[in-house]
Amino acid sequence: MSTTELNDARFVVDATDLSRFHSGSDAPIWWGIVGLVLIEMSVVAAFVISYFYLLMSNPQWPPTDYPVPELMLPTVSLVLLLISCVTMYMAGKTLNKGQVTAFVLYTVASVALACVVLVIRWQQFQNFEFSLDQHVYGSLVWTISGFHFLHVVSAAIGTAVVAILGMMGFFSSTQRIGVVVDTLYWNFVALAWIPFYLILYWVPRITHTAGG
Repeated sequence: MSTTELNDARFVVDATDLSRFHSGSDAPIWWGIVGLVLIEMSVVAAFVISYFYLLMSNPQWPPTDYPVPELMLPTVSLVLLLISCVTMYMAGKTLNKGQVTAFVLYTVASVALACVVLVIRWQQFQNFEFSLDQHVYGSLVWTISGFHFLHVVSAAIGTAVVAILGMMGFFSSTQRIGVVVDTLYWNFVALAWIPFYLILYWVPRITHTAGG
């Protein structure tokens, strides 16, 4: 064997046992989404810590001239987001069984739930009794609410694309890594509303009761 042939042989990789279909942590994109979620979780934690820091630094939190926030709309949003986690889970389960039609229906249902949440959240924005730059409490409420609103928008758009690709027959029980990573991100966005819901709508009620 010549020197050239020996050099070429060094760069030959046997890929016969490798699969182009990945469904979990063996896919690089899975680790990319996990990294993204961890970064976003640090942002969520920063918001929560900032909220409690400001709460402890201000004797009146929220300002006493504002009523405690209503619970109905944010609670409905929370329930819908939790239901959407179930529909996304069912989408993945049905795809694993090769039931593509059911997968598409569950995915579309998840997007529809997210759209309802966005409509409710937009209504909440209209009902805020303070502006973004009125005081630090208003700035934080608007920032946290807007942050999560945009994430729901991005999750809904991404999942709508997944649904369209599902209708086109792109996904199957073997080719499903796109669904897996989309579900990971969706669950993060939905569950991130829990700490925000608690600090934005329950903590003010507790502090108001304690102060009253």
